[in-house]
Amino acid sequence: MKFLMCTDGEEDAEAAIRFGGRLAKEMNADVSVLHVRRPISSSERVQLTATRKKLSSWDLDIPGVDYLTRAREILDEVGLTQVPLSKEKHSRAFEGGVQGATELYLVGAGGENVRLRLREGDPVEQILEEAQVGDYDLIILGSHGRQGIGSYFVGSTALRVADLAACSVLIAKNIRQDHNFLLCTDGSELAEKAEIAGAEMARVLGAKVTVLSVAEEESRREEALQSARRAEMILAQMGIEAKLKVRVGPPSQEIIAEAKDHDIVVMGASGSSAVRKFFLGSVPLKVMEYGACPVLIVREKRGKIPLQAG
Repeated sequence: MKFLMCTDGEEDAEAAIRFGGRLAKEMNADVSVLHVRRPISSSERVQLTATRKKLSSWDLDIPGVDYLTRAREILDEVGLTQVPLSKEKHSRAFEGGVQGATELYLVGAGGENVRLRLREGDPVEQILEEAQVGDYDLIILGSHGRQGIGSYFVGSTALRVADLAACSVLIAKNIRQDHNFLLCTDGSELAEKAEIAGAEMARVLGAKVTVLSVAEEESRREEALQSARRAEMILAQMGIEAKLKVRVGPPSQEIIAEAKDHDIVVMGASGSSAVRKFFLGSVPLKVMEYGACPVLIVREKRGKIPLQAG
């Protein structure tokens, strides 16, 4: 497994890295941490180039590196790295052009499979590019989960990454200590893949699992129950005992309501096109946008998806 964790230095991003680090440790995953900084001017670039050359001998910094260093400290705290950064004598070294990014090495600090990567430009575009060239299995993004106009701007980056990424995406907001999983199923093939991925994650975290299926009409309740029972059988084959729940109503509203009693929602990605989802709505994206807890959208790796207009 390869995880890509993204940070903008905010508290929510640090919480997501802390959660992702614990998960990566349990799943023995390979980890990269990415910060995307704003584009800089040509004059600033000359200064940064000069600064970078001196970093090995001077205690200087460049924009974005402090966020990555802090991320590495968090991964130390959760035990992902073998040797805490604070106990190592290290110096900074940079290598440019590594799959389009600058990679930061903390020389002498462990040598584990943790990479710190720096990109420049539009956050959505650069996160998607990094995920594509790095062939990651999961992108983890923090989000504050606040309501109101502020959440629109922050949430738009997360939503676009979740929609367009070539791999699974975990949007981590309001992370709690407990990990009570809510696995959502509609009986489809995509839902089954999400059930298996979510169940494996729940297993390594020792989490409780509830399987939820939503019938849009009362007449379809039995059909939803059968979908939930099928998911229960799959989890039983993995050695996981799950509770079953069936709700009736609009799927996104019912999942959001049920999620209030859980800590992580797991769903399969919609097979619809990004444009169709934008206009007609998508249950996974609505749950991600308006739900109060982390949401994992599971999808099989796919080819690069063209960016849609902002």
